[in-house]
Amino acid sequence: MTTSLREVRADADVTRLRGPRRLPVVGLVLLVLLCALLVTSILIGSRPVSPTALLALLGGEGDPDLLTLLRDVRVPRTFAAVLVGITLAWAGALMQGMTRNPLADPGLLGVSSGAAFAVTIALSWLGVRSALGVATASVIGAAVMTVLVLTLGLRGSGNDSRLILAGVAFSMSVGGIQTSITLLNPRALDAMRAWSAGSLATPDADVVSAVLPLIGGALILSLLLTRPLNALALGDDAARGLGSHPLRTRAGVAVAAALLVGAATAIAGPIGFAGLMIPHLVRPFTGPDTRRILLASAVAGPVLLLGADVIARVALWPGEIPVGVVTAALGAPVLLMLIRRGR
Repeated sequence: MTTSLREVRADADVTRLRGPRRLPVVGLVLLVLLCALLVTSILIGSRPVSPTALLALLGGEGDPDLLTLLRDVRVPRTFAAVLVGITLAWAGALMQGMTRNPLADPGLLGVSSGAAFAVTIALSWLGVRSALGVATASVIGAAVMTVLVLTLGLRGSGNDSRLILAGVAFSMSVGGIQTSITLLNPRALDAMRAWSAGSLATPDADVVSAVLPLIGGALILSLLLTRPLNALALGDDAARGLGSHPLRTRAGVAVAAALLVGAATAIAGPIGFAGLMIPHLVRPFTGPDTRRILLASAVAGPVLLLGADVIARVALWPGEIPVGVVTAALGAPVLLMLIRRGR
């Protein structure tokens, strides 16, 4: 036991000392990748755009149809990818910090499924068509699922396995009901088929505008929760000793995560594994500090979503696959690696 504790402390010291020192370099690399992927996302698609044509358009010349394509399709899609990348990455980091569980993720805990299920109900049964209605349904579904999973998963000893099992159980339940509803309603099935797999192909500008205030409020709330989350990482008793309130912290994280996941799901549908991968990719360079993790995730999240979206466009060119399929293909090996490492 003594050896084990010494090894854990040694690992923590190494992460605390070496990780943050490499953060500026890693941050610079991520920013370069982000800029490159922003340009690539605008240029790549069923109709490729050459850098020369892009420069001509920026200079006020070029094909007007090409300008319409970039203004109405490529730029909104790129912006949606950046927005969804940030929201999912921050939601995953918050949930992992709150539960002290490295497998906590909006997809694995069923939050994304709850948001998608609520949107399905709103579209097929309630006849909701407005952007505000879709965004509201998505946030409500995410909030209800968050409360249910955390209430059941954190009861008693708050066992990690119980939390994951609760999320998987609720996710499978609402997923089966959602499939039944869409099969019984052909119009809903057509509308939900691509969206339910997670797609950035045609983001609704009205939906994006409707959820922007929610995302802004959730990001501000997330920043306010960084210090309480750092205290909570030491355990509930230690957090209370430092003046933090674990229950309030968990409630705040639940609200922020529900807003973030609900907004992302309203824009692009349920996209899995992004919230799981990003915090794990940046944590070796940031250390355990939640503030650094969120800062790095704000760049790494868009890098992942933009990269996945570019892959989704070229994998079956000139057609494309949903971006949620790409993130799942990338995330599954990460999940297996985490399970094998037992952390």
